[in-house]
Amino acid sequence: MHGIVVPKRTLGERHRHGESAAVFGLLREAAGENLLSALVTLVEVEGGSSRDIGAQMAVLADGRYCGYVSGGCIEAAIAAEAVKAIEARQDTTLRFGVGSPFFDIRLPCGGSIEVHIHQRPDPALVAEMATLLGTRRAFGLELTPSRGTASLVIGPDLHRTGWRDETFRCHYAPVTRLLLVGRGVELERAVQLAVAAGLDVVALCADDPAFAAARAAGASALRLDTPQDVPDLPIDRWTAAVTLFHDHDWETALLRAIIDSEAFFIGAMGSRHAHKVRCERLAAAGAEASSIARIKGPVGLFGPTRDAGALAVSILADVTQQRLAFDAS
Repeated sequence: MHGIVVPKRTLGERHRHGESAAVFGLLREAAGENLLSALVTLVEVEGGSSRDIGAQMAVLADGRYCGYVSGGCIEAAIAAEAVKAIEARQDTTLRFGVGSPFFDIRLPCGGSIEVHIHQRPDPALVAEMATLLGTRRAFGLELTPSRGTASLVIGPDLHRTGWRDETFRCHYAPVTRLLLVGRGVELERAVQLAVAAGLDVVALCADDPAFAAARAAGASALRLDTPQDVPDLPIDRWTAAVTLFHDHDWETALLRAIIDSEAFFIGAMGSRHAHKVRCERLAAAGAEASSIARIKGPVGLFGPTRDAGALAVSILADVTQQRLAFDAS
């Protein structure tokens, strides 16, 4: 047995943990440069919006900013207001769009949004949130505009992003980790697309070209030598696992380990007949019927595809849909 070394992500590798990492990263840069900053949070949406509540921006006193609370159309205006809040040493909540005092700023979607600007966030709080995000732990941030406070919530008392009385809580969960196991061009394309989409990708490769392609794409990769080569799998509850083998002899030992993990989604490439044989082999290997039933086969949001690129899109769509359902449960 051997383990996969999943590299520690630096804040410079921001795509690895999504937009929240970029926001926390810029706030930490501000602290390192002795610059004041602000955390901007989308707390209300009326009508259409390209972003859901909880979306955030980081704004520095020198005008630099990152993150999105809209489709990119009003971020510069919001950043300017955040700089004013920093200078005034006063948290504020602002409305943009319909009913806003900023009559010259319109949202293309025709709705309105409210953003809360928490100026001068505690650097220690920001550092702790960045650490939690980087170590794949869920947590919450409570913002109370009436008191101008922000506090961290860790533990079982987490709920979905939104208002609770006069406090707005942002819930943060790790970005989806996608464990891809297989060989050939199907594995290569799936790795490349998932990395480009910002997922945390781990590839177990049964051939040299796929291993080289996975490393070149920026995924964590491990070369498998035999069908019985089962490493310690880096699976947590925010992990989806998909096997991509034409030679299904490679699957049984690996799937036997995967189906007993806490992965929120498990899928396998192949026809319905191949899936039937797969399930029979797992049963013969001693797997429980309830665990075998966790495997979706054939994997993919839409039916048979003609090429590896289309299959990769189908798999990523399937994983994304399952993650949204998991987060909502």
